Amino acid sequence: MPILFSTRRPIAAAIALSLLAAGCATNPDGTIKMDDKAKGALFGAAAGCALAAATGQDCVKGAVVGAVAGFLIGWYFESKKIADAKVVNQEYTKNKIKPPKNEIVPAAFTTQIAESPVNADGQKEVKITSNTDLIGYGDKVPEVQQKYALYDEKNKLVEEKTEKLAAVDGAGRYESTSKFKLPPEAKGKKYTVKTSLVSNKKTYKESSYKVVFGNDGQVILLAMAQ
Repeated sequence: MPILFSTRRPIAAAIALSLLAAGCATNPDGTIKMDDKAKGALFGAAAGCALAAATGQDCVKGAVVGAVAGFLIGWYFESKKIADAKVVNQEYTKNKIKPPKNEIVPAAFTTQIAESPVNADGQKEVKITSNTDLIGYGDKVPEVQQKYALYDEKNKLVEEKTEKLAAVDGAGRYESTSKFKLPPEAKGKKYTVKTSLVSNKKTYKESSYKVVFGNDGQVILLAMAQ
């Protein structure tokens, strides 16, 4: 079967190239080199365009979405429920905190940062584990999100991500885990890692950590502000 090319693919390629600009540099011999984010954007744009074309959608829009997703290559996130509503509501009731009768609201959000074991590629990753308590009663399940942001030594935003806690089905205790790889230039430098909990578009709490990534890849916690 012959492969048909859309006239919009050159436009999609241009979008990808514009998104790659920030991640590309020139080698001494005049050739172009790409960092991991740039490579992710390129492959993401190609995949997004291909998927859109296969489903009869707009290739250009698919390329944009794919390219943005490509920048997050290596990112990992999951959420799970570790205690049911009855247990958590009873815990708070015993501690004289009365769960609301007609809504489900956040009551606690804690975060820990550590290094994960070396993966199959021999790389270490930063692991962020968070616990969220939701208490109350009612049929309306809140939309709960966790936001992440990484800032460099000059307080410049390096990367940010928002994830939905898909495991949320009502009150209870939830655990979320995220991981990201360190770029080579991160070693020996200080960074700020921020993570916040958002319920029904309202920020409940933010945690901020000052960390330094040692030359051996070890994550050292310097300070924490809750």
